[in-house]
Amino acid sequence: MIFDHIDHIDTYAALPGIKAIAEYLKETDLSALEPGTYEIDGRNLYVMIQEPTQKKLEEARPEAHDVYADLQLVIKGCEYMGYAPRAIMGEPVEVRDGKDICFYEGKFSRILANEGDFAVFFPQDVHAPNIGDPAAYEKKAVFKIKLN
Repeated sequence: MIFDHIDHIDTYAALPGIKAIAEYLKETDLSALEPGTYEIDGRNLYVMIQEPTQKKLEEARPEAHDVYADLQLVIKGCEYMGYAPRAIMGEPVEVRDGKDICFYEGKFSRILANEGDFAVFFPQDVHAPNIGDPAAYEKKAVFKIKLN
């Protein structure tokens, strides 16, 4: 997992997809985009603009992906992001066939992500997004980076 501010994204340009995301961010005002999915490099790299309803901590569903890494960027508002190494979470409690997602139960650390903060979650990282006040407004971008 990586956690940083978007001002430092070029630091990670050697990682798959990050250089293309940095270029996309230079050309695109994410705050002006409507919620939806926008392809950057087909299904190899795309971004989902979301305005999620945040969940209380006890409602969070830790998840992981095998095919894609996530770069989750807070555009407006803030959220807590949960994190745990996948190796300590045991077996998934739910695997969605045909989807790149499985869910876990267990304890995880939380990180407060403010506007401009981002986290990158790799397949070895379990994450629990969108934790916070259900009444609070948030807009975020979830970049999906297909891994080889």
